[in-house]
Amino acid sequence: MEGFLNSISFSISVTLPNILMLFLGVYLRRIGMVNDQFCMQGSKLVFNITLPALLFLSIVQYPTDYSAQLQIITAGYVGCLILFLLAEIYASRFVADKRERGTFVQGVFRGNSGIIGLSLCANAYGTSGIAVASVYTALITILYNILAVITLSRSLSSTGKTSFIYILRQIAKNPLILSIAIALVISKFGFTIPKSLMSTGDYLSRMTLPLALLCTGASLDFKGMDPSSKIAFQSSIGRIVIAPIMLVVIARLFGLEGIGLGVIFLMTATPVAAASYPMVRSMGGNAKTAANIVGITTIGSIIGSAVGIVILKQLNWL
Repeated sequence: MEGFLNSISFSISVTLPNILMLFLGVYLRRIGMVNDQFCMQGSKLVFNITLPALLFLSIVQYPTDYSAQLQIITAGYVGCLILFLLAEIYASRFVADKRERGTFVQGVFRGNSGIIGLSLCANAYGTSGIAVASVYTALITILYNILAVITLSRSLSSTGKTSFIYILRQIAKNPLILSIAIALVISKFGFTIPKSLMSTGDYLSRMTLPLALLCTGASLDFKGMDPSSKIAFQSSIGRIVIAPIMLVVIARLFGLEGIGLGVIFLMTATPVAAASYPMVRSMGGNAKTAANIVGITTIGSIIGSAVGIVILKQLNWL
């Protein structure tokens, strides 16, 4: 019984800060203290400045053996690719509307690792968790972008062809990927960064998770959610239930446990990436379905991540 209670306590310590910040965002939106403009500008600030700063500093300030992370990254890539292929097969057979298939598939494989995942890892493992999760986030983000463009292009374009030039452009200008790449170079060659710049970066990085979670919570539109949306519900089940189970199984097959398995699980037990909605909308897809998936998975992942942590702690895998 004591072990079970300790597992519950650990689960609460990891997930409760995120839950409180999300619902604080909902409350602030309801009383009019924040609005759509705040959420839009805040999200831009996080994605383009503060989150890159956080990822950059986590690598520069807390060096780690990145070769040792190869196992974690490989497991994540293999799991994501299998998940993507299974979602594509399912969509081709059970999603009648071709234009909804890409939205469904993206909702299954594309997790919110850059905000929710990093926050969960920080709550669970502190700075060491962020250091490990940062490289994983950068590399999995590349794969997410490639697979998202592939599935949405096939689903929404009249020709069904994928623009690889577009994919390369998205990767080349992604601030998260750029910040990680620069940090790895600096860390590798031992360049010294002036203390004043490091302090400024630290100020920015500390804003990231609170601001991102507030904006995420304030952006949730519970009234706009349509529980009758079959595609959104099915995709959300894939994101909340199937994806974490599959990635944990694959991680175990790769021999991972402790912080390695924890990072894999926490990065996967997240709602669909917030970027999935504007991407579907900009490419001419059904934005309502994408928005429903974001809303359903955000709520569902709160429960799913907490339950998963308790189970994995009971199995002594975390």
